[in-house]
Amino acid sequence: MATAPINVRLATLDDVPELAGVLARAFAHDPFYSYLAGDAPERTQRMRDGWSGILQFGSAHLSHTNTTDDRAGVALWLPPGYRGPSLLDSLRQMPALARLAGWRRLRLVGDAIADLEKRRHNHVPRPHFYLSALGVEPDRQGTGTGTALMQPVLARCDRDGTPAYLETAAARNVLLYKRLGFAVVEEMDLPGTDVHGWLMVRAR
Repeated sequence: MATAPINVRLATLDDVPELAGVLARAFAHDPFYSYLAGDAPERTQRMRDGWSGILQFGSAHLSHTNTTDDRAGVALWLPPGYRGPSLLDSLRQMPALARLAGWRRLRLVGDAIADLEKRRHNHVPRPHFYLSALGVEPDRQGTGTGTALMQPVLARCDRDGTPAYLETAAARNVLLYKRLGFAVVEEMDLPGTDVHGWLMVRAR
């Protein structure tokens, strides 16, 4: 039987509540996001709240955030030249990030993220697309949805000669990204954590 096509479109603010839930479920067992959210009983809700804030205020206004017609997944890309949220958006995002990590751990988590940012700009100093998050509903993983979500930006990278960058803490994802043209440029343990990760670049 023929497989139905996967239709991809830009996400909107109306999609944010559903997509935050998708990302919370998709990253429920991801080592990096498990580190961020800790092991509190309300961890799932904390992840939803955190993703909601990131999508609203840390996504370059969803300018390159793709989802499917049925919102089964989301690819959150940050475009070349993006310098992070504005001061106002940073303040708006802060409660959600604090909800995700906990106020007492916020500085520790911030240091870990700053370390990743430094490594990213060392590996790709010129303008590039950054895959901040790729998440697919658990029952839709392995169906090509993740690849479809990435294709619009990867096609633009190919057209414009723009590199792309990502990090993953899930070993099973490395092969997927390699098939899409990424190469591992660094394998590392995130300082102060037991999180092991792969930093990958798709050079053009």
